[in-house]
Amino acid sequence: MLIIEDNALIALDLETQMEDLGCDVVGVAVTAAQAIDTARRTLPDLALVDLQLADGSRGQDAALALRSELDVACIILSGSLHSVTEEERLAIRPLAMLSKPVLPHELGDVVSRYQKPRRQTKRL
Repeated sequence: MLIIEDNALIALDLETQMEDLGCDVVGVAVTAAQAIDTARRTLPDLALVDLQLADGSRGQDAALALRSELDVACIILSGSLHSVTEEERLAIRPLAMLSKPVLPHELGDVVSRYQKPRRQTKRL
């Protein structure tokens, strides 16, 4: 899992929550460019994506690249969900779009639903 979040405290909290769920967090990126570079190197299966990133870059640009180039599933977490256009939403195909602040059980439920089918597939 890749966490794309420019607020260090939120990123640390998300990392802890995801590790508690058994996720392997491969990195934290604070800009869209860093997220894309990290994803190309680590090949995560899932990304948590904030929309407003450091340096003014947009999380939806990172999510679009991750989905189109690497088929990385994304969960969008943001206080500005309205900034995602319908075209972007259709291209990204997010597993969920959750408004910040996100309750831990909300995020955990989405991640768990995503992981369950993947775990079953890996056993076959």
